[in-house]
Amino acid sequence: MAKYPKVNYIGNKEKLSDWILSEMPVKEGTVLDLFAGGCSVSYALKAGGYRVISNDILYADYVIARALVENQDQRLEEDIFARQVSNARVAELAERFAFLGERLYYPKEVRELAHLAAISETLDGDRRYLFLALLRRAMIRKLPYSRMNVPWNQIQRLRDEDYSYAKYGRKRAYHNQTFESHMRENIDAYNQAVFPGAPCRACRLDALDLIRQMEAVDVVYMDPPYPSTMNNYDSFYGLYDEMFDKKKKHMDFTQRSLFLDNMAQILEALRGKTAYVLLSQNTRSRPGPEEILELLGRYGSVTMRQKQHNYQVTGKENKNASKELLFLLRMEA
Repeated sequence: MAKYPKVNYIGNKEKLSDWILSEMPVKEGTVLDLFAGGCSVSYALKAGGYRVISNDILYADYVIARALVENQDQRLEEDIFARQVSNARVAELAERFAFLGERLYYPKEVRELAHLAAISETLDGDRRYLFLALLRRAMIRKLPYSRMNVPWNQIQRLRDEDYSYAKYGRKRAYHNQTFESHMRENIDAYNQAVFPGAPCRACRLDALDLIRQMEAVDVVYMDPPYPSTMNNYDSFYGLYDEMFDKKKKHMDFTQRSLFLDNMAQILEALRGKTAYVLLSQNTRSRPGPEEILELLGRYGSVTMRQKQHNYQVTGKENKNASKELLFLLRMEA
């Protein structure tokens, strides 16, 4: 049976996806996942038989959507890493990726990244994205705290296995494995995660731009990046986008002063485009639930569900118990 693989994505809704699906106001049809992130909800929707539009502005997220949501049957063979690539092309890519040297990885590791990126260029369609999703996961796995905004001096210290063992009781040797070894460890899980379902589509557009150009859908699911130090996904994963020259401008949800106005623009644009909006929020997020309820209430009738949920950060359960909220907005005609 197909199973969502490990993608190492901060704030992922994997453990909540069954609950979110149970609260869907329709049991079939087309759902737009507007801020798909790690795509766990998109993936669960596909498994539930829905047609899914999985959107996120980050290329680091788009490759997951292409690999695991849009992809219906394309897989990778085990000997993919033995593919022959041009030394000249590897050298070109190594030069392009040089900005990652002594910023995220050691220079010899940047050369390995270039070799793997060159292999990806020999692949077509969803197979390329499956490979790139594996590469993305390997890159994140090698980084302390699973994000790309950790200072280089701290990365070096935490990758010192003796230091890590003395301070944390674990060597964290996986930080020092090669990218290829991480990809080999996960290739079976990613291949097995691919399954045929209803037609699904991955998109990489600014939320407002997508809404304005799309046809009507049955439900829009939203888990926007609420203003918080732990929700700055551009900072967490944006260097992956820069590697592949895929960085795009988009609405800024990281500033609390702009968040409600930006959400109001999105909800206004959704008039006539959907009957339902399902919005996720955690009680630790700001703006708070009362402000979200007031905003949604301008556009129709709102009900709220809640569920106890503890997030995990860097492998440890966050003991500050919080609740996950789901707001269901039935849009006024």
